[in-house]
Amino acid sequence: SSGINAEYGGPDDFICQSVANGYFCFSRLNVMDRTEAGRQPFIHKHIAAVTNGEIYNHKELEKEYDITPKGNSDCEMIAELYSKVGVDLPKKMDGMYGCVVVDNKTGNIFITRDHMGIISLYWGKDDKGRLYVASEMKCLVDLCTFIDIFPPRMYYYGPPKMGALTPYYHMNWVPDLYIPDQEAKIMDKIYRGMYNAVAKRLPCDCPNGFLLSGGLDSSLVAAFARKILGPDAEIHTFTIGLTDAPDFAYAREVAAHIKSTHHEFTYTLQEGLDLLPQVVKMIETSNCTTIRSSTPQYILAKKIKSWGFKMVMSGEGADEAWGGYLYFHYAPNDEEFFEETKDKLADLHYYDCLRTNKSMLASSIETRTPFLDRDLLDIAMEIPVRMKHPKYIQHNGKNIEKGILRKACDRDDLLPASVLWRQKEQFSDSVGYGWIDGIKDYVKARGQTEEQFFMQLFNKHGYHPNTVPKGKSVACSTPRGVTWMPENTPQDESGRSVLSVHSSTTKQDAEGKHGVKEGAGIKKKVVA
Repeated sequence: SSGINAEYGGPDDFICQSVANGYFCFSRLNVMDRTEAGRQPFIHKHIAAVTNGEIYNHKELEKEYDITPKGNSDCEMIAELYSKVGVDLPKKMDGMYGCVVVDNKTGNIFITRDHMGIISLYWGKDDKGRLYVASEMKCLVDLCTFIDIFPPRMYYYGPPKMGALTPYYHMNWVPDLYIPDQEAKIMDKIYRGMYNAVAKRLPCDCPNGFLLSGGLDSSLVAAFARKILGPDAEIHTFTIGLTDAPDFAYAREVAAHIKSTHHEFTYTLQEGLDLLPQVVKMIETSNCTTIRSSTPQYILAKKIKSWGFKMVMSGEGADEAWGGYLYFHYAPNDEEFFEETKDKLADLHYYDCLRTNKSMLASSIETRTPFLDRDLLDIAMEIPVRMKHPKYIQHNGKNIEKGILRKACDRDDLLPASVLWRQKEQFSDSVGYGWIDGIKDYVKARGQTEEQFFMQLFNKHGYHPNTVPKGKSVACSTPRGVTWMPENTPQDESGRSVLSVHSSTTKQDAEGKHGVKEGAGIKKKVVA
C-alpha cells in the first residue's frame, strides 16, 4: 500500500499486482519503450520481475539466450533470462538497476542491485518479519520496524523470511606494475574505454541531455557524445549555479566547443536554503556534502523537466576511480592511494550515486553515469597506480589530479585545454563558493551545526540513521584520507579545505582567463 509514496520515481504509470506471498507496486518513468508493452511487472510463465533502471546490454542478452521481447523495453527480458540463468542474472546484466524477481511456483524471491549502487534500493521487515523492498526509504517507514540499504554488488535469494545474501561482483582489482614505455598503450585503452562507456548509454527514446559543470568529468562525457553522435546531432547541456558561479564560463566554453544547445540556470542563496527541508525529504540522507550538492541538482532537475527531458548523463564516479579529489595529492604511497579509491567506490552509493539518482528522479529525470561503467572501472583500477597520482603529470608546473585521464583524452580536439586541465572543483563549491558559506551562516544563526540541522530534518521523516555512514572527512575523503593531511587542515568536506592545493576561481577570473562570456560562440543559449 505504501508504493504510492514512490510517486517521484515515475509519474507516467502506476500499477499494483499480486505475486506469490505478496505484491509488486511500480511507478513508471517512460524512458525506453513508452508504449503499453513497456509496463511492469514483466511476466514469463511463473516468473515475475520488476526493475528500476536501465540494462545496456539487453539486446546482446536477448540474442544470446534466444529471447524475443514483445516491446522495446530493456527490462522486459529479465523475467525470461532469470528462468534460464537463475542467480547468475546480475553477472549477465550490464547496467544500473534495482531488481526484484518472484517465482510464483516456488514462492522464492530474488533481489539484486547493480555493482555500484547507482540505483537506490532499500529493504526492511515489519513486526511480523515480513519482507519489504523499495527504491525509496519513505515507502517503508510506516511499515517496517527495521530498514536498511540493500547492498550493491549482492543478491538475496530464497524464501522471503529465510533467504541469504551472496556477493556477485568482487572489487578484486590488481593494478599492473609500472612500465615506462607502456604509457601510450594505456592511454589508448583509457580513450577507448571512455568512448565505449558513453556510447552504450546513448540509446534513448527521448532527447539526449547532459549535466555540464564545466569541470573535466561532465565535459568529457558531453564531448565524447558529440564525437559519437556526429556534428549534426542535437545535444543539450545544462548548467546551474549562483550568479557568481565559476562553473558558468567553463561550461559556456565547452558548449561552444561541442556546439550544444546550452541551458544556463541560476538560483539564489535564499531559494536554496528554503529548499533544504524538501531536499532532505527527497534524498533521504543527513550527510552534509550530499545535501549541499543535491540542492542545486534538485533545482536543476526541475528546470530540465520543464524542457521535456527524461534522461541526462553526468560525470559521477570519475573522482573515486581516478583519485580526483584534491586530498589525493597527499596520498603517501601507491598502496594507500589504491585502497582509498577502492573504499571510495565501495561507499559511493551512500553519496554521489544517491545524490544524482534521487535529486534528479525527484523530477522524474533518469541519470546515466559512464564513469561507473564496469569495463571502464576495470581499466581505471588496473592501470599502474603511480600513473593516477597527481605527482605523475604536471600542468603549468603544478601536479594535477587525474593527469593520465586528461592526457589520454588530449586528442581529437575533444575539449579546450582550459577545461581539460582545469583543477578539480567539487560540485557544491563550483556552483558558487557562497553556497556552502551561506548554509554555514544560516545554521549558525539558528544555534546549530550543519550536522545537527540536517539530522533534525532527516529524523522528522522517520528515516533510519543506520542508512547514513559516519566518520571524519576532508574534501570528501574517507577517515584514512584524513590521516594524510597536514595538521592545520580544516575537517570539512569542501575541496577548499585542502588549503595548499585548492586554487579559488571566481566567475570574473574564469571569464577573464578563457574569454567566454555569456552567450559567446554557443549554438543556442537559454538563460533562466
